[in-house]
Amino acid sequence: MTRLTSQSNIEHMVKTPARQKVIEASIQLMTSRGYAATTVDDIVQQAGVAKGSVYHAFKSKEEMVIASLEYYLAQGLEILASGSFREIEDPVEKALAFVQHVEDKSTQLWTHGCLLGSLAIEVAESYPALIREIDKLFMRLEGIIASLFAPALEARGVTAVTAQGLSVHLLAVIEGSIIAARSHSRQEYLQDGIRHFRQYLALLLEPA
Repeated sequence: MTRLTSQSNIEHMVKTPARQKVIEASIQLMTSRGYAATTVDDIVQQAGVAKGSVYHAFKSKEEMVIASLEYYLAQGLEILASGSFREIEDPVEKALAFVQHVEDKSTQLWTHGCLLGSLAIEVAESYPALIREIDKLFMRLEGIIASLFAPALEARGVTAVTAQGLSVHLLAVIEGSIIAARSHSRQEYLQDGIRHFRQYLALLLEPA
């Protein structure tokens, strides 16, 4: 998400409801600074709204962050659902094509990191209510991915792993690859990590 400086972005600020501006500003700031370092005042300034409108829309900073994370996940799911894999009938080909789509969209999705993952690490010990909500969002994502993997495993008669376990594995690969890409300043590490998972999945789903 870029700073609101262009004419189109200025028009976006004018037309967009305050609640949406706050959510978008919250996502942008927390992605770059984290949860604790992002204050409500920072978000108000970035969003270009009155502080009172923030507390009119949200009861607390925590509630605002939860709404922002839900929106962040919804945006990501929309991108993930846009792939041509949806038209494939064969469950094995569909599962592999989905992972290929994740790889293809990885730069668009996670060049600046994963907000869910980074906040999960930051708030795990200090904000139990918030980490519970993040856990729910991850579980929702895991369930969606598992629904794509389950038919493929069934088609090949694979019982050594579960669809839920595979979905957790893929997300772990993504989060770890994001860290590797950012720590080494090599974006290709992100794609490489997902590609290696796809190769593993292909071997797992080979005909008996």
